[in-house]
Amino acid sequence: MKDISNLISIKKQIILPLLFTIIFSYFLFIIFIAYFPELLGKQLANSSISYGIIFGFLLILIIFIVTLVYVFLSNKYIEPEIKKIAS
Repeated sequence: MKDISNLISIKKQIILPLLFTIIFSYFLFIIFIAYFPELLGKQLANSSISYGIIFGFLLILIIFIVTLVYVFLSNKYIEPEIKKIAS
C-alpha cells in the first residue's frame, strides 16, 4: 500500500505543475483574444503574419514541450515505481 501511495504522490508532483502551465497558457491566450484583439491582429514587420499567429504557434510549442517533459519525467520516476509495484 505504501508503494501505491508513493506512486500517487510522485504523479501529483509531476502532473500538477505541468497542468497549471497548460491552463495558464490557454487562459492567457483567451484573455489576449478577449481584451487585446487589436494587438493580436497587428502584422509582424510588414508581413502577412500577425502576432496572433505567433502567439498561437507558441501555445502549440508550449504544449509540445510540456508533453516532452511529462514523458521524460514519467519514464524516469513513474515507470520504476510501477515496475516495483508489479513485481
